[in-house]
Amino acid sequence: MKRLHFNLITLACVTLFGCENPGGMGNDAQPRDYSSIFKPLTSSLYPSNNPYNESKEQLGEFLFWDPILSGDKNTSCASCHHPDFGWADGRAFSIGSDGIGLGPARFGFEVTPIHSPTIMNVAFTGITNDVTTDNFISGGYFWDLRASTLEEQALGPIKNPVEMLGYNISEQEVMAEIVTRLQAIPEYVELFEQAFTVSDAINSENIVKALATFERKITTPNTRFDRFLSGEQTIFTQQEIIGLNKFIDGGCSRCHMGPMLSDNLLHIGEAIIGEDVVRTPSLRNISYTAPYMHDGSRARLIDAIAAYENRGDIEVTIGEGDFNDIEAFLLTLNTDDFYKGIPTIVPSGLTIGGDIN
Repeated sequence: MKRLHFNLITLACVTLFGCENPGGMGNDAQPRDYSSIFKPLTSSLYPSNNPYNESKEQLGEFLFWDPILSGDKNTSCASCHHPDFGWADGRAFSIGSDGIGLGPARFGFEVTPIHSPTIMNVAFTGITNDVTTDNFISGGYFWDLRASTLEEQALGPIKNPVEMLGYNISEQEVMAEIVTRLQAIPEYVELFEQAFTVSDAINSENIVKALATFERKITTPNTRFDRFLSGEQTIFTQQEIIGLNKFIDGGCSRCHMGPMLSDNLLHIGEAIIGEDVVRTPSLRNISYTAPYMHDGSRARLIDAIAAYENRGDIEVTIGEGDFNDIEAFLLTLNTDDFYKGIPTIVPSGLTIGGDIN
């Protein structure tokens, strides 16, 4: 789940308060009505054309961890999206089809041109307001929004030679090859039939539907911020309320809003050049998704925030005196309460996750 130049874009949004602010904004510690800007997350959402069932989720989890989906049977989705790294990989740029190892210790000759985003909360990607209805906006996946659904997105890495495909099979042939592989494994034949309640269920469409169903399981709705939005205002410290108010007054929420703290639109990143246009990323569970910026140049969240100090080119008006308060607020978006399961075996019998150990 990557491509193009990555940029945190945190605070890199147009604001109505375009003036210099060397020291910082005032310390407004009074809670406000935030309901027009932010929404709490709820339980996961499943689109009507790919409804949930437990068998499909289990199948998707096996496929996610099984390197049988890669051209050379050595790479899995988990190679770049691992629970030990917040369902990302902890790297500035990811190493896919020729890589060995996991996370920052992974090495290989080919590196993707983009930071691997987390798959936490992908169930809500594209939703900017009401999270209780199936209101996904069209075009919300990958950094350039080129995939309109999570199912469509799931095909991307499988067909990308740097990520999972490798160079021993073509993009046009790989899905037929994967279907043939899966059909030769009795356990997968049974799992697909249970998930889709038909015989001969192994095909490209059902492969990505199962993957998407599993990924939609990984959500983080139980943050302190969600509880705060739901009425538990005493759960925030004074500094966290100050940071939240500065986040809004400094213009950050113009792009980082809604349940995902993302408008899911393309914006100019740190460099004002045509190629540096990327989707506003979510800020949820941000402590788990370092390093930051498109080149991974900021290892710490506070440094990513500081990168936008009085950025006149994008009219951001935070000063040095605001950094710690805004960071305190952003940390309320974290929770360790998310699914971290790893299967002990996959039906193909291949090494779980591929060459990640």
